[in-house]
Amino acid sequence: MNSRKPLLFITMLLLLFCAACGSKDQSKTSAALSPEDASLKALLPESNEAAGWTRGDEVRFFDADNLWEFINGAAENFLIYGFEKVAAADYDNADQSSQIAVEIYKMADPRNTFGVYASERSPDSTFKPIGAEGYVGSTALNFWAGNYYVKMTVFEESESLQREMEKLADVISRKIGDTGAQTLPEIALFPAENQVPYSVRYLAQDVLGQRYFRDGFEAVYKAGDRESKLVIALPGDEDAAKEAINNYKEFTASNGKVAREVTTPGDGGFVGEDGYYGNMAAIRSGSRIIISLGESSIDKALAQVAACVK
Repeated sequence: MNSRKPLLFITMLLLLFCAACGSKDQSKTSAALSPEDASLKALLPESNEAAGWTRGDEVRFFDADNLWEFINGAAENFLIYGFEKVAAADYDNADQSSQIAVEIYKMADPRNTFGVYASERSPDSTFKPIGAEGYVGSTALNFWAGNYYVKMTVFEESESLQREMEKLADVISRKIGDTGAQTLPEIALFPAENQVPYSVRYLAQDVLGQRYFRDGFEAVYKAGDRESKLVIALPGDEDAAKEAINNYKEFTASNGKVAREVTTPGDGGFVGEDGYYGNMAAIRSGSRIIISLGESSIDKALAQVAACVK
């Protein structure tokens, strides 16, 4: 009897078994998603949820460890704003011979979602009532809602493709849920008079270059040719805010001038001249520091701060 035949038969069985196991494992890997990935994928429209658009077979996921592989050069900005994960897919329309790339970024919270959205937003864009806020450009549509920042891209300038992006965006916005009515409380504090539309931003760190202003919001104002800035800095709790405004007063004295201290509005503060912006006023209101920079006079800077406190 040839002793090699049983050995060959056993070897073939082992190879078939390993191949079957490998195939099974590969299928499981492609089909089984983590709960986080599955919830993110569920926000992507299925084929023809937006009429005429078919989702490609591949949905790609990236997290904080490998985001640079997906958006190298822009990843750091997303990480600053509490990026957690992104799902990306391509949609094809055979009738239009066109493609739309869709990216849904999950951020840490709505504040950070607004922050990264506003960091890429231009006030000159065409704004749309999608999600909490959205805009469309020649080849892109971006919007934010809750913890999600959605970006869409097409590869040719076309008004019809802009409308198609809006159709996909509406589907995603409905899947995310009714977050359009939600607003960040700090945004509502900024006075409307002379505020440049869509200029409010959230800064995730080192507001005005000062580490003790951990994060905060800013808005741009314009009256005639003069442009000014109003800042709401968030150092932490009330004790941290007391320490922060003292630090900021020392900073102002070192690069400009502290004219006088004030007891109102809010919990008081000081006015003077900033070395770069000119006239300024800074007050504390509980755990917030409110700063006006660049107004035409110290009194107007103080009035602007008072309007924010009210």
